[in-house]
Amino acid sequence: MRVRWEGAVLMRSPSTRGPAVLPAGEPTPVGMNVVGGAVAVVAAALVAAAVPAGYPGLRFAAVPLAVGGFAAATGDQLALAGVALLGWLVTNGFLENRAGELSWHPAADPSLVMILVMVAAVGLAVGDGYRQVRDVRARWRAEAELAQIATDAEEREEKHYA
Repeated sequence: MRVRWEGAVLMRSPSTRGPAVLPAGEPTPVGMNVVGGAVAVVAAALVAAAVPAGYPGLRFAAVPLAVGGFAAATGDQLALAGVALLGWLVTNGFLENRAGELSWHPAADPSLVMILVMVAAVGLAVGDGYRQVRDVRARWRAEAELAQIATDAEEREEKHYA
């Protein structure tokens, strides 16, 4: 027997007493999102470290892309603040200075901070837009399904009384 629940199909085992129910609308804890973002930033920094220093555009693009992807995937603004800060620290310490030493570079660091902020904002907008379109499509499908069920029921009722 299949039980539909908010777009997910859950299976019901004969040995259980009811449908499997997932917690409704519980978001991922902020700490877990920060951990996931930190893993993404460190992985991007490892990839960027393999790019030769003669290609600074490619070298510095990996971490902002990871921050933007994290923003789009989670939509968690609080965790994003920590992940963007971590992205700047990792980029400054390991991609700019290459020795883990943090320092302020007046020529490059303001640009890097603005790039991280802009990518984070764009990532949030893209992620929210995707989720809104997904929700609208799910509602449209549910309404179309209900309309089809109502039409089928009316046809069966007409045949029954005819």
